[in-house]
Amino acid sequence: MSAIPTPPVNRVMLQQLAILLILVALAQVFLGTVVAYSILLGGLLSIVPSAYFAYKVTRHRGARATERMVRSAYSAEIMKLALTGAGFALVFTQVEPLHVAGLFCGFMLVHAFGLWVLARITMPQRSRQQL
Repeated sequence: MSAIPTPPVNRVMLQQLAILLILVALAQVFLGTVVAYSILLGGLLSIVPSAYFAYKVTRHRGARATERMVRSAYSAEIMKLALTGAGFALVFTQVEPLHVAGLFCGFMLVHAFGLWVLARITMPQRSRQQL
């Protein structure tokens, strides 16, 4: 059994999804349907490739799997970038009407929130008080 704890990627993804749904609901109420689904698409363009990356990297555990983990991280990062690019291309070519600012705001807010949540979860308790 491995002494290395499993990274909390499921918690991060669920919290990203929760904040995305809150943002979409607020946008629907205050800004309209087009902005709401644009934010939803932007958030999903952040969450889905990140989930793929997390799955590929965390499936190997333990000190003996370090080399496989590193290889998986490189290939998963390349695939994550390709999925993100393909997702944006697909949205820009297939979704009409689209609120571009909403799309990018959804992407950036969900991505930044995920980084913040991960930092909060993985930091020692003492350092967390500064955030």
